[in-house]
Amino acid sequence: MRSDSRAAQVVALAAEQGGVVTSRQARAMTSVSVQQLKRMVDSGVLERLHHGLYRLARMPEDVHLEERVAWLALDPDVVVWERLDQPVPTGVLSHRTAAGLHGLGDLDADVVELTAIRRIRLSLPGVIVHRGVLSREDWQLVDGLPVTTPARTIGDLAAAGTDAGHLASVVRDALTRGQATVEEVLTALAPHAFDYGHRALDGQGFLEVLIAQAGVPATTLALADLARKNTTTTAAGATATSVAAPDAAQLSIAALMKAVTESPQARDALMQSLAAALGQSTASPDADTGVGETAPAAQPADGTSTTGSGRTARSARSAKTADR
Repeated sequence: MRSDSRAAQVVALAAEQGGVVTSRQARAMTSVSVQQLKRMVDSGVLERLHHGLYRLARMPEDVHLEERVAWLALDPDVVVWERLDQPVPTGVLSHRTAAGLHGLGDLDADVVELTAIRRIRLSLPGVIVHRGVLSREDWQLVDGLPVTTPARTIGDLAAAGTDAGHLASVVRDALTRGQATVEEVLTALAPHAFDYGHRALDGQGFLEVLIAQAGVPATTLALADLARKNTTTTAAGATATSVAAPDAAQLSIAALMKAVTESPQARDALMQSLAAALGQSTASPDADTGVGETAPAAQPADGTSTTGSGRTARSARSAKTADR
């Protein structure tokens, strides 16, 4: 009876940890012996994944099983909920693995990468453990796993020398999906700008090149610059009511793009505010806005211009049609 009770406790412990348990955890929390763990494997209750690592049998497929096992192996003596209560749970999933868990970019994640606060060597195949400094602000939970934030992930990838094309795709997704602010990305990129051929600490120049390389429309790049300059944008609604935008330092690219696409009036108001912030004018279609020089804007299939002046001209033509 005592053996059955301990086996049930092991099953409950594993279930609370996503179906995975280490032998050290099982022995510390349930007093189960190594022989009893072996009998649970022989009876089909547990599956042995690696030395000292077990998984509940007949569990639903876990798409993050490799990541979960690698993270548990960093500190096999401490149960999950105790580790997650710590400011830094020994280490967290990072680099390409973190980018994949956040859905950022198109990096190949053929290994599991983690960053630990002390030197740790794992015998697990296909696992890389980086050593680095971590704080509570550097990680968040993704599907129950501690993962570096998108901004920290960008900084880690840049520090690791990730090729600019793949890094650009991660930056693009983080900004356009609102998973990181422009200021956060600038801070993450600035220390590595020189390594990528830019002026030392020139995070802005580095960011602009990455955005252009990723094929982000010029309007998005200009709005990112507007947010970086901490200006305040006023968006006019389709009605006579004007809506003031929140502080640009807290405004994500996704929110800006949403405001741009809500109505022609809002779009024109934003572009006029953008032109004023950059010290330029959209009054003349021939005026040099400077935006297109950074990243060419995508042209619609019908050939209609997507620049601010083109949109102003279309609004004027619509007004004349309404008057007639």
